[in-house]
Amino acid sequence: MQKYNELNALLLDAIEISNTKLRAQFEAFSKALSLYKNDSLELQDTIASISNGDDMLAIIKAFSLQNILLNTYEELKFSKEDCISSFKEVYANLEKEGFQKSHCDRLLEKIKFYPVFTAHPTESRRRTFLEAHQEISKELANIEEYKLLDTLKAKELLEKSYKNIKYRLHLLWKTHLVRSEKLEVLFELDNLLYIVESSILPSALKTLNEVSNILEAPLSVSPIKLGSWIGGDRDGNPTVTNELFTKVMKTQHELIINIYIKEINKLIRELSISVDFCKPSKELLKSLQKERSYLDTDSLKLFDREPFRAKLSLIKLKLRNHLLKVNVPNTIDFTYETPKELLEDIDMLIHSLDDLANMRLKSFRNLVLLGGFHLMELDFREHRDLYMEAVSEVFCMQGFADSDFLNLNESKRQEVLNVALRKPPVNLNMILWEVSQPTRRVLNAFLRISWAKQTISKNVLKSVIISMTKEPSDMLAVLWLAYASGLWERGKVRHSEGGDVTIKKGKAKIHITPLFETIDDLERAQDILEVLSQNSHYGQYLKDCDMEQEIMIGYSDSSKDGGIFTSNFSLNKAIYDLMKLENRLGVRFLLFHGKGGSISRGGGQLESALMAFPTGSVGTTLKTTEQGEVISSKYLNENIAYNNFESTLSTLLKKVVIDNYCKSEHKRDSINSMKPYCNVDPYMVRLEELSRMSYLAYRNLVYDTDGFVEYFNAATPIEFIQKLNLGSRPSKRKNSKSIEDLRAIPWVFAWTQNRCIIPAWYGLGSALSGLNDKKMLQECYQNSIFFKTTIDNIAQGFLKVDMDIAKLYNDFVGDIATKTVIWNKISDEYAKTKEWLLYVRDENELLEQQADLRETIMLRMPNLRALNLLQIELIKRYKTAKYEGLKTSLIEQIHSTIVGIAQGVRNTG
Repeated sequence: MQKYNELNALLLDAIEISNTKLRAQFEAFSKALSLYKNDSLELQDTIASISNGDDMLAIIKAFSLQNILLNTYEELKFSKEDCISSFKEVYANLEKEGFQKSHCDRLLEKIKFYPVFTAHPTESRRRTFLEAHQEISKELANIEEYKLLDTLKAKELLEKSYKNIKYRLHLLWKTHLVRSEKLEVLFELDNLLYIVESSILPSALKTLNEVSNILEAPLSVSPIKLGSWIGGDRDGNPTVTNELFTKVMKTQHELIINIYIKEINKLIRELSISVDFCKPSKELLKSLQKERSYLDTDSLKLFDREPFRAKLSLIKLKLRNHLLKVNVPNTIDFTYETPKELLEDIDMLIHSLDDLANMRLKSFRNLVLLGGFHLMELDFREHRDLYMEAVSEVFCMQGFADSDFLNLNESKRQEVLNVALRKPPVNLNMILWEVSQPTRRVLNAFLRISWAKQTISKNVLKSVIISMTKEPSDMLAVLWLAYASGLWERGKVRHSEGGDVTIKKGKAKIHITPLFETIDDLERAQDILEVLSQNSHYGQYLKDCDMEQEIMIGYSDSSKDGGIFTSNFSLNKAIYDLMKLENRLGVRFLLFHGKGGSISRGGGQLESALMAFPTGSVGTTLKTTEQGEVISSKYLNENIAYNNFESTLSTLLKKVVIDNYCKSEHKRDSINSMKPYCNVDPYMVRLEELSRMSYLAYRNLVYDTDGFVEYFNAATPIEFIQKLNLGSRPSKRKNSKSIEDLRAIPWVFAWTQNRCIIPAWYGLGSALSGLNDKKMLQECYQNSIFFKTTIDNIAQGFLKVDMDIAKLYNDFVGDIATKTVIWNKISDEYAKTKEWLLYVRDENELLEQQADLRETIMLRMPNLRALNLLQIELIKRYKTAKYEGLKTSLIEQIHSTIVGIAQGVRNTG
């Protein structure tokens, strides 16, 4: 706390420099807040007295900056702590339990963590604040170091660090919290690339180097694979054009190649090794001789005496030419076609040098394994309807179907698609300007993916995701698009009485990835995939994918659809059922977890969730989305990013080792006392019953209570959230007022702002009290990882609820009857949930067993309450304002409170 108090003192100094009167006002408000009760007239009078808009914005900013500083303090604290699940600790524990190091090494070579960074609009801070956050964090780390040194120089540096922090705070004090302009996709990319270059790449590279050291061998593949949706996620976002899609792929390519060139320049300066002291290998000499004509005059001087520098100069030239080739194809021959060729050149240098001289080269080699020529593998996502509508128009044009193709039943659609897949592929370029604009947009996207895979890198994009997958025909339609665009090259098969013989193996250049989002979709997933496995065309595609099928599971919409407990249960059950189907079909399912940052959207401790996944469901790869504020909280600070990478990989290793080598229950119990719920038959029926009761309670409130939509619109600041410039995506897929069409992110965001946060807990209390079996529930909590992880995550989200504040938002609802009915349901469910959470977790107060986490949450409560009270007052003023100018000013102030609250809760959506 001392560091936070120091930061707070610096913030108050920054305020005083700008406005002494304002500091006094802020301190008076803080004092009144510390004595706050619902009927506190003093605090109400203090808030009402802030009539000047500029003063109001300043007070909001002061509390918001306090929240940001608290986040900085926490991140510094956790970044200094040893990573709980470090590789060394996991190895030691596994070896203690009888696993041989060679077994662990074998699996460590195979595991892969695949974070996919998305542009979901849940990062409420501007890049200006992200950069300042990073700089303040660095200076705080410096201060810790300088305080340990008792020298005059250290004291000078200490004073300089304090001054730099004060400087940053002073600038932030004079900067708007909220963006004035709509955030465009390229701005989102710029934000992400800033974090990637400054923190993600260095921390991931450090992790790769550590893995290589553990294995005592060079890596053949990277255990970390970076992905992104920025520029590729078009579901409901018309701003993601094909031109922008292409620009994003090119921008990422240019950035990683330029990073390599910077590294090579450093190596050229460092590797001044003379041929007199280190003889290059025959392979290296032969390569230099072959490429000598490409060296410039200065590099030729190095050729005989310093061959390592000469080779590095040639590598740099090839990389520069690769950049040119993307924009001017077929004009440059001295270049790299693939990252593999670059790695071969690096290995050539490594083989000629000793281990110590190789240190930087080996690290550079790992960087190339990590970044390839694409930096982050882009995913392409579009809604099922748009794929199908494009295919329908082309089919009607080509005579494959009548004009009513979209109205055909599922069986007939599949018949038409099967016929089309038997015909030669349609030349999409020839018909591109004969189709409607929406269809051209889809076809052109597939052609651009094909171009990028040929020109930039085959790894530039892999997954083509189908949002809201409902039927097998959704996936067959995308298979046809892949076939027509060259992204699936069908092999040749000879049919005979003795069986089919493959003459030429086909090439599947993309994963066709269904996204199952709602609870009904999750339940239908098995049937869809089973039908496809029996389809001759899709079956051939699966063979060309080496019998691998990627499946994306959405956590957000299923939670909005049925509540948090039912969502979690349905997801885990769906995964377990898919594992059984996988074994029956002989197909390997690659699961892609579409998680958000908040508890209600699949957030929470990744490590706990990983261990709770059904046995065998992880395989060797964990692919998951990292969204919005999660990116900055987990990856903005390099030390925290490194801890995250190391912790996730080491936990993944533990999970994979246990799943692969623990055949007996006794052995499994000795390593991990809690078993995934799918292996705990005694609890399965009861958990399903809990899910059913939770679902009914949640649906009763959200979908079956008259006036709920109107209540939601009045009792939350959703009206203002939808006007906030957080991301490039609209808040709704369709222009509709229904809950179904509202995206999950603003749904969660709105309930988080009014501090009711019902998506994080509602329905659980009714389920636990309805089951009314205290002994069994505590036993289940002690023995089921799934149940414990779910309950712990809900408890964490539940502690952030403030019903006193929520009641004040409830007063905005005009219809008294509706307001009374819904509030009574929410408050009754809150009481039940609190009672049963405490009982199941065996606590007197929530999270008492996790004292640090509880302290972190409770420390934020006063600031959050202040910002909520300010927001409530501003909404009241907005509702009574008569002039547009005043309304515009009030919206700006309300938006500032939204950003401040988001920083305090550390969740938006």
